[in-house]
Amino acid sequence: MTDPTMPPCRGGDLGALVRTLSRSFTILSATALAAAGIAATAGSANAALTTRCDGEASSVTVPGDLVVAKDTSCVLTDVTVQGEVRVQAGGDLLMTDSSVDGRVVVQGDAYFDATGTSVGGNVVSNGGYGVYLDESAVDGTYNGRAAEGAEPFLYSYDSAIGGNLNIAQGLVHVSGSSVGGNVKSENSEFTDILDSTLSKNLTVTGATEGATFCAGEVDGNAVFSGNAGVQLGTGGQNVRCEGTTYFGGDVTASDNTDGVDVTDTIVRGDLTGEGNDPAPTGSENRVRGEAGGQFADLQPAAQKRSLSAQSAKDSAEAHAESLDTKRDERRAEAEKAAELSGPADLR
Repeated sequence: MTDPTMPPCRGGDLGALVRTLSRSFTILSATALAAAGIAATAGSANAALTTRCDGEASSVTVPGDLVVAKDTSCVLTDVTVQGEVRVQAGGDLLMTDSSVDGRVVVQGDAYFDATGTSVGGNVVSNGGYGVYLDESAVDGTYNGRAAEGAEPFLYSYDSAIGGNLNIAQGLVHVSGSSVGGNVKSENSEFTDILDSTLSKNLTVTGATEGATFCAGEVDGNAVFSGNAGVQLGTGGQNVRCEGTTYFGGDVTASDNTDGVDVTDTIVRGDLTGEGNDPAPTGSENRVRGEAGGQFADLQPAAQKRSLSAQSAKDSAEAHAESLDTKRDERRAEAEKAAELSGPADLR
């Protein structure tokens, strides 16, 4: 029954009453959140979180981005980072049995060491000291960018890179690994790719100590140009290795110095190239397309191989040992610094 003492409720008054109640509820809700110490945000709370790491941590989840500040060290075991990771200049990040949902960015003279670790995005090295991958996976692309005065390295063992692998400078050693995209190495000191599978094209140019691809598979085309020595397969003098080498497309080697050797290699496309000095050598190849240019009638380099067998072993060991040394020295320094800093207290 309508209360005769109350004025009639018209449509406009009803709307005003609803709006007043709505504003009152909003104010009360905000006041309650503030009293509880919770900030209301328009987006995801995790997206705004940034955690800094200096020291050691294990068995924890970081609900956002992780930053390793300049000249500090962070050692993580069994840690999940739900955002991206940024290692600032001179910083060190060692991750074991861990994961990063986003990308990892390594700045100048910074170091990223991953063992049994997965990265959901790209790995970018902006002239960093180095990146070491051991039984790890990068779902995105690896970009190793050049920087003045830097000598960065990529050291990949038994790891997988889902996207492209781009190197613009430094030392490259890839062994027992796979790359889902194109591989491009420019102006490296050396590029060694052994016992690995590349799903697309391979391009190596300007390697001052030579380029090697052996006991592996390239499903696309391969180009080697302007390098100081090229070894495709088990011959040559850069690296001693065993096993058949396979190229699914064309192979072109041009304008390389200090010898080009193609031995025990299957080429489904054409094998060709000009301007190599000295002339290429090789044997025991199966070229299913056309062997042309300087590769039309290859002869084995038996004498050269015999004389350089020991130096080949030394060269292979020197490349691996130089990277082992760079990695071990930097890792030891990072572990010591992180231990001195104590628990990183990631929360």
